[in-house]
Amino acid sequence: MRLLRPGLLAALLLAACRPAPPAREYRVVGQILGVDRAASRVTIRHHDIEHFMPGMTMPFPVKDARLLDGRAPGNLVDATLVVQGADVWISRLDVTGTAPLPVESPAIGLAPGDEVSDAQFVDQNGTPISIAGLHGPSLVTFVYSRCPLPEFCPTIETRLSALQRAVRHEAGLAEVRLLAITIDPAHDTPSVLKAHAAARGMDPLVTYATGDVRAIDAFGRQFGLAVTRRDAAGGVDHNLRTVILDARHHIVAILTGADWSVDEALAALRKAAAAS
Repeated sequence: MRLLRPGLLAALLLAACRPAPPAREYRVVGQILGVDRAASRVTIRHHDIEHFMPGMTMPFPVKDARLLDGRAPGNLVDATLVVQGADVWISRLDVTGTAPLPVESPAIGLAPGDEVSDAQFVDQNGTPISIAGLHGPSLVTFVYSRCPLPEFCPTIETRLSALQRAVRHEAGLAEVRLLAITIDPAHDTPSVLKAHAAARGMDPLVTYATGDVRAIDAFGRQFGLAVTRRDAAGGVDHNLRTVILDARHHIVAILTGADWSVDEALAALRKAAAAS
């Protein structure tokens, strides 16, 4: 049997004895919009979660898949959200009634091959930028700095961070730009976005942008982005859209949700570069 060095043994024992961060519980009241049994997730449009986050629409992990039994879109629910470090999950999901599902405004619905309209923004340095000013292949996504749960905007930004490193290792993607447009422009000023980009470890390849809320919404609707802002404290209901454009600003791919991979985005960017 191979013996462990004393220092390594001590480190392992210390790691084993280190206590897990305390778990906090929050009450969630809202309506189920979707149930994903394969991924063990439930999407809930919820009211403000006291002392944790404003009301919005979010997918929540469920560790005990039995909680999803008999649950369906339209159910009104009273649930418990557990937060332990970076881990979050629903531990209780009680149905209290049913109600009609909200009707979303129809999207304009551009598709791959279509040219997007121009839009004007301001980057994190206060410099005016535009979609027409993107001279090479680009990835455009929508996030906001106050998004509190790991599976939504923070996941998109984790993808961006990994993507910026991957792009720098490919000579054929030297002209690629990554653009993250805030959907909370009232809060996300250039200075806020600059600090946020630094905190996320983004380099100059990634540009954060803000602007007029009407321009942001009109631009995003082309790809099916739906945003509802309900209060000044950051109450935002939204879905997720990430778009790959070629140098002529034609859509190469539209990635929905936060489940797309860095490899998937890279493949789309390579295709965009080849079309340029």
